[in-house]
Amino acid sequence: MIAFAAGDALGVPWEGRPPGSIDPAEVVRLPAPDRGWPRGSTSDDTAQMVLVARCLADTDGRPASLDFLTRLAAAAPGVRGLGPTTRRALAHFHATGELPAPSAGDLPTNGAAMRIAPVGWAVPPHLPERRRRLCAALSAATHRAPAAVAAACVIAAMASAAAEGADAGVDAADLPDVAAAEARWAAEHHGPMDPVADAARGRWSPPPEGVSLDAVETAAAVVHVIREAPDLAAALPYAVSLGGDADTVAALVGGVLGARDPEGITRLGWLELVDLGEYPGLGDLAARLAALRGATAAGP
Repeated sequence: MIAFAAGDALGVPWEGRPPGSIDPAEVVRLPAPDRGWPRGSTSDDTAQMVLVARCLADTDGRPASLDFLTRLAAAAPGVRGLGPTTRRALAHFHATGELPAPSAGDLPTNGAAMRIAPVGWAVPPHLPERRRRLCAALSAATHRAPAAVAAACVIAAMASAAAEGADAGVDAADLPDVAAAEARWAAEHHGPMDPVADAARGRWSPPPEGVSLDAVETAAAVVHVIREAPDLAAALPYAVSLGGDADTVAALVGGVLGARDPEGITRLGWLELVDLGEYPGLGDLAARLAALRGATAAGP
């Protein structure tokens, strides 16, 4: 969770900028965002990730879509940078008290994928159907587009494999293969995931204008970064350098690589600049997720 938040904070000052306007030397200095946020701030990426983690822990790993949406609605006034699809779902919830209904006009944005890593941290790899059901439930709170759910499944699969850790023989080089395998499953159930498969094979190039809010493009960018820069300290600045939705890509890279190698955060010389004051008790929350993962692994 700390590596996730660190990636988020690292990318916040550069969000929306094209790659050519991002100075690599300035990225790790965490300049104050030009939107008036405090230096070292995290965004809705971290806020929603923590909400998902708490929702999982509080429901013994069995959250309903409405459980999460109710929590998000309560927290939303204090959350910075909520995306368009999430804001639309919240407006619908405030007006009706209900989840958004599926629609042909649903946008495949990355809001579900950006918050879903705790599902992977809490569910071990040998229970893919449980992980996928949780991805669907927690995505449906705001994002109903099939591609949005598919991208969430890919991120959760990588996070699940990564949380097995280096001690279990999980190498960062294995994670793109995990993403490609989940993308094949998701393509059969939700729709094409070719960019993710291409990224896993080294055949995907970052968009010259920066990574968009598109869920599949975001997942492909995360896979690309992990493949090209598997060390956390190098991966986070590289993720930001891709531009566009830089904070989301960097946060997800942090959430995956940080889960595989928690000691990697000690190599982030700029970590003290990240403001985690809004999220006390992350250690206890992480312990609750670890216990949930252990109980899930031992259960039927």
